[in-house]
Amino acid sequence: MKIGILTFHAARNYGAVLQCRCLYEVLKGLGHDVSVIDYRPDYLTAPYKLWKKSYFRHPGSMLKAGIHMAAALRRDAGFSSFEKEMRLSPMEGERFDAIFYGSDQIWNRNITQEPDPVFFAASPLAEGARNISYAASDGGISPSEEEQKTVRGYLHNFYRIGVREYPMQERMDSVGIPAAVNLDPVLLAGRGVTDKICSASPEQGRYILTYEAVDQPEVLSHARRIASEKGLRVVSIARTPYSAGIKRFNPKEFVALFKGAESIVTTSFHGVALSILYHKDFRFVPSGGSSDERILSLLDALGIEAGAAPDYDKVDGKLEGLRKESMNYIEEALK
Repeated sequence: MKIGILTFHAARNYGAVLQCRCLYEVLKGLGHDVSVIDYRPDYLTAPYKLWKKSYFRHPGSMLKAGIHMAAALRRDAGFSSFEKEMRLSPMEGERFDAIFYGSDQIWNRNITQEPDPVFFAASPLAEGARNISYAASDGGISPSEEEQKTVRGYLHNFYRIGVREYPMQERMDSVGIPAAVNLDPVLLAGRGVTDKICSASPEQGRYILTYEAVDQPEVLSHARRIASEKGLRVVSIARTPYSAGIKRFNPKEFVALFKGAESIVTTSFHGVALSILYHKDFRFVPSGGSSDERILSLLDALGIEAGAAPDYDKVDGKLEGLRKESMNYIEEALK
């Protein structure tokens, strides 16, 4: 079957590119002809531009950007190279038997600004295809009353609807729209895929890793405390292109850093997912925002208590059960 994937593949964001690559590899592993549809809306790419016109109005930002430009260019080139390892298809000219929408926050209006018809199977590309959402998320952001009417109409375009969080499933059930909960593609694919796509670690020796998807001062303070107790170095991954004094890593190095860490402190969903995948001692630090919902939903599904050391024998058993459910969802949707 010829399958397209529509998601945030072009964002210079680690979680976005990893979830896309992992779903791509899973579908290819089922024997399908898979492409990532090369949709690059401005709302997705503009925040990651290395040079912005606004810098001319803020000399401090211009100076910081200039100082870190070489490292930022290296990071950006790593993302471009990673993206090109997948088959990309143009928005026009190709037809698909099925299109998978997601995973990622493709329905989060704080990102898309308003419901984007492309991600709701309401574009010419969707015509004649079996449209399936997989682990799609609205980021816990409730649309306005007017937007809700639009979204409900769009959702009827889908053959099957899969979402990432249980609370989102409950919200959809409350308005009469049946939805399954799907496992994030990184966890679905597992180490068989993540080991294949990661590089050699850019850091040697014993270290504790921090990764902040949302700024939270407690992350670094907690990491330093653990590092002092265990005799570890602290390695931090930049959340933004110009975080001063922090190295830039490409997506393959990002995975390698999680694989090689002795302990991890993070506010990120995919930081938690990779920690679980590689059986790490980790600490999730809540940000207090809507982004916490998906992480807490995952921890609850796997029976991991916040702040407690995971029993990975039990976690792996539950994770395997969730994998089977999600693979069944995919296979049933494609029958």
